[in-house]
This record gives sequence, C-alpha cells and structure tokens, in this order.
Amino acid sequence: MTTQMPPAVVLRNAELLLDGSVGAAGSSARLAAFLARQALEELVTERCIALNAEAPQASMRSRLVILRSLDTPARADAAAMAWNRLSNVCHHHAYELAPTVAEVRHLCGVVAVLLESG
Repeated sequence: MTTQMPPAVVLRNAELLLDGSVGAAGSSARLAAFLARQALEELVTERCIALNAEAPQASMRSRLVILRSLDTPARADAAAMAWNRLSNVCHHHAYELAPTVAEVRHLCGVVAVLLESG
C-alpha cells in the first residue's frame, strides 16, 4: 500500500494521535500503529528503490527479505521487527489487550530512526 503523503508526514500524524493532539474515535493507539505501519511500508519501498531492487508487485515480507540481503543487518532487523510488531498491533483480537500508547510510541520511534537514517 502506498500513501499520498511522505512517510515522515504519516508518522507525524501517528505521533499526534498518541500525544492526544488529534482526537479519534476508538483506540487511538491502534490507529497510530496503523499509520506508523503505513509509513514504514512506504519507507521500505523507497529503500528498495534506492538499493536498485524495485519490486512493485512484491509483498512487504518479500521487500523485507530484499532489505535483509542488500541493506545493513541492523537496518533490516529494525524494519522487520517494527513491521511485524506493528502488524500484530493493527489486528484486533478479542482475547488480547489493546496496544498501549507506550508500546506504539516505541514502535513509532523505531520507524523514526529508520526514516532519519534513510
């Protein structure tokens, strides 16, 4: 999924939700996680293009494998960890607690570091 806004803007909107600066009905932490994952997905796509490994039809898991083989291990690990955890947080399960603001804020921080180092 691609966004119409740059990843930095999408991530900033997630942070505003977590800060309470922008109101949202329901779980603002889950909505912020969705936005952070969307920013990360766009960031990974841009990074694959920068590494001359554009794969427009590839799944996000496949793009993360591309990063694993072409990018630094630390960057690839951080992207994979953040994407997996954000994906888990985005899905509502009746038997699990909702994500905490602190948890989502930490994951937003991981995405922010990837954004800055990109």
